[in-house]
Amino acid sequence: MNNMFRHAKVLWIDFLANAPILINAQKREEYITNAKKAGFTHIVVDAKIPYGYVTGKSEYAPHVGEWERFKDWKGMDYVAIMLEVIRRHDLMAILKLDVFGEGKVGEFLSRNVKPDWLVTYQQNGLENTSISSRYTEHAIFVNPENREVRDYELAILRESMKNYEVDAVVLDRCRYPKGGPAPHCVNWIKERAQTIKDFVMEAKAVVKAGHSKGQPGFGVYVGSWYPEFYLEGVNWASREFEAGYEWMVSGYAETGYAEELDFLMTGCYYPDVTIEKAVHRGLAEWKSVEGAIRLSKEVTTGKVPILPSLFLKDYENEETDFLSALKMCRRNGNGMMLFDAIYLETYNWWNILIEETGEKHEESHLPSIGRETLQP
Repeated sequence: MNNMFRHAKVLWIDFLANAPILINAQKREEYITNAKKAGFTHIVVDAKIPYGYVTGKSEYAPHVGEWERFKDWKGMDYVAIMLEVIRRHDLMAILKLDVFGEGKVGEFLSRNVKPDWLVTYQQNGLENTSISSRYTEHAIFVNPENREVRDYELAILRESMKNYEVDAVVLDRCRYPKGGPAPHCVNWIKERAQTIKDFVMEAKAVVKAGHSKGQPGFGVYVGSWYPEFYLEGVNWASREFEAGYEWMVSGYAETGYAEELDFLMTGCYYPDVTIEKAVHRGLAEWKSVEGAIRLSKEVTTGKVPILPSLFLKDYENEETDFLSALKMCRRNGNGMMLFDAIYLETYNWWNILIEETGEKHEESHLPSIGRETLQP
């Protein structure tokens, strides 16, 4: 297990939600100052958003300032700006790239996307469409099986590693869209999972070759709902995990990619903190923060540090549950990730978090690129 991330406390700052606030230099300073006081060790910096735009410089992808919604950022390098503040406060930076999302449903498609790049669905046995009738995503997905698609996404990643010095990279939406095959399509399920694993390994090679001062950490964000995540074409388990689900064809375990990662963020996005509460409401054990963490560790068989991740909106007006969820992550996970900073801002929870997990409780001595404090 990679020790670099065993006690990581990660704050995710989503560009879409926070950009209107962070255009203000004083607010950027406040965010990172508060994050430092709250004991966070890593900050997620959004480099590529779900809809195909990048927030920094790129020769391949369009800049987010071209979107009318974020025209105030035109000509600005959000990544570089955020890295400067993060470094000044001696925190570590995780660069985030949304991989296979390349447009917004009903609004636009990234200008660089070719029509034959899109994921297609056959509906009623008659027609192909890029949007499934069961589609629940805001992003339009491109097909991971298409070599041109993979080369395009890898080029953006390679460019990002060249342009920015970061401590780690996390991939998001490194998957197919929701609304996938039925459980009886076991061979298709396996093929899709293998395609994603192959891409993860390619992306890892790019990240690890990306810096002269050391190798950044490499991780992926996934949903913790493993019994259903096969619908998105992903097997984030260890190769040694075989649970016997009906959709697990012989050899499916080999599509697991946990061993390829330095850390794994699993979204434990449930309002019920304990297994007891979830079961009392008639839900599966894993549909609780406690159960999701347990399942995440079971599925990965100890091969990768698990950073249980909380969706703070689940605890709106429920401060006690929020604090209980924090304690559950700290007690049972290898670290934690909070999504998203915007809720700490809008719910006025910065001080609560500082009181609960701040610097007075513990100090971090985690390494970053070029630092000689602790070797992974």
